[in-house]
Amino acid sequence: MRVSRENLISLAKKEAEKRAAEDGILSAYLIGSVATGEPVFGGSADVDLVLIHREHVPMAREFMPLSKDFHFDILHHPDELYANPTALRIDPWLGPAMSAPIFLFDPEHFFERAQAGVRGQYHRVDYVHARALGFLSRARQFILNSSPAENWVARVTQSLLEGANAAATLGGFPAAGRRLVPILQARLFDLGQENLYSAFQRLLGANQIKPFHLASWIAAWSKAVEAAAPSHDRFSNFRQNYHADGFEILLTSSDPNAILWNLISEWNAACLALPHEGEHHDAWHAALQVLRLDEEDQEQRFDDLEIFLDQVEVFIERWAKKNGA
Repeated sequence: MRVSRENLISLAKKEAEKRAAEDGILSAYLIGSVATGEPVFGGSADVDLVLIHREHVPMAREFMPLSKDFHFDILHHPDELYANPTALRIDPWLGPAMSAPIFLFDPEHFFERAQAGVRGQYHRVDYVHARALGFLSRARQFILNSSPAENWVARVTQSLLEGANAAATLGGFPAAGRRLVPILQARLFDLGQENLYSAFQRLLGANQIKPFHLASWIAAWSKAVEAAAPSHDRFSNFRQNYHADGFEILLTSSDPNAILWNLISEWNAACLALPHEGEHHDAWHAALQVLRLDEEDQEQRFDDLEIFLDQVEVFIERWAKKNGA
């Protein structure tokens, strides 16, 4: 089928209305690249749909295919999450998401009222500063968390995501998804923080990579995702196609290492969903050794992460002082 932005918005609206009839949702809105009108990346796209429930929330997140190239990425929220709209101005993720969405379903004006509280003085300097500090706090919580050893890679990548966004959010909306690294690079460069971008990539092991590594790792990731597919819809064929398209685009860009954050995150998630032995884990651990993200490097990586977050904090406070926050 021919798919345009208008088609995707129409499909999202129909899905929201269907869910309202079946599940009694309160409101629905669209965020992400379709909402902002960004061009399709690599021939595929996810449609980021948020459903607000007045009662039972069935799950936190689900994925639903539209075709082999397009799918819904659906977040389910309880209505109490929106109980204090003015406080959401400084929520680092939800505040930006609520500031410029596309309304899909809101017959009782529930979301409209909540959004009004968020958008009031959203861009005021002290609120921007507070959102940056919120990201920084979240980043530090991930490295302080004493999760089991096999989850430590997830802690590193999530801390890096939050920490980099702590700086990047001073120049616009936070970055996520397949475009994460190109957006971070452009934003941090615009803010004069090329050093933070370099540190972000170095902490992922980018300086350890040889030209042949990325293609072989993508092949190993693909096999791990196929093996993990029965365990969760996150690893379905349409999600694999979605990420593979993004990897292909970035591999041919001026910075092929821009695939690293997403590749590491998705590969790690797939391996966590599989039995802890076998060829998939062998390939994964070999890659971690190259990237210096294996267990032996944990202490050094966490020390380096703390230094990175300290550098981010220094930049945030300088920005705040300069801008009168």
